[in-house]
Amino acid sequence: MPHVRLLTVLGNRLTSVQSVISLERWKGYTQFEDDKGLGRVALLSCILATILGVNLVFCSQLVLIHLGLLSREIFGGWSDGTLQMALQWTVYAIALCAFHLGEFFTTAVFNPSVTSADSFMVNHSKAYTAAALVSWLEFCIRIFFFPDRNSPRIFCMGIIFVLGGQITRSWAMTTCGESFNHYIQRDKKENHVLVTSGIYGILRHPSYFGFFYWAVGTQLLLCNPLSTILYGIAAW
Repeated sequence: MPHVRLLTVLGNRLTSVQSVISLERWKGYTQFEDDKGLGRVALLSCILATILGVNLVFCSQLVLIHLGLLSREIFGGWSDGTLQMALQWTVYAIALCAFHLGEFFTTAVFNPSVTSADSFMVNHSKAYTAAALVSWLEFCIRIFFFPDRNSPRIFCMGIIFVLGGQITRSWAMTTCGESFNHYIQRDKKENHVLVTSGIYGILRHPSYFGFFYWAVGTQLLLCNPLSTILYGIAAW
């Protein structure tokens, strides 16, 4: 059946993308043999930091244009709608890179025994990768066909969601320390303890709570109506 064949093709493509993200083709090299290899950690951190830096520069320029302190001619006279969407994209990219770098950094400092390249959470799952690709596609369609259908208020709401979610999740990870793990554990670790202090005295699952609002917030940043709903359902 045509739709089954299409789903199979998309699934294979997604597997290929996930393979690239996981650096599986580099496993023949010593530093890339496993997820604790320094090559994987160095390469992922370099890529994320580069993307973060580039978007910080563009974001700063776009903010200066919005404040009237810089001429919009540096971007070829883009319309107000296109400039606003460009700003939203750079803020989204900054939030995304900061999240993944923060996941690794927080794990390395407060839970070093399980720190690896997987701590970046870049290759979290096929579902995570697919969700990101769908949101990027939706944003591209909007910026090319509907650049003026946007809402700065929703964008600002997204900033609040992202910051609140990030702070909550990072706080939860630092409070848990060695008892935190990115993946569901089937067996109890010897040094695992039930944490009820700090933010865990306020929220039962603060790391999930933080990730939910962070994830939904990223789509509010982009003002993606479809992906905002889908992210909310998937992350619930």
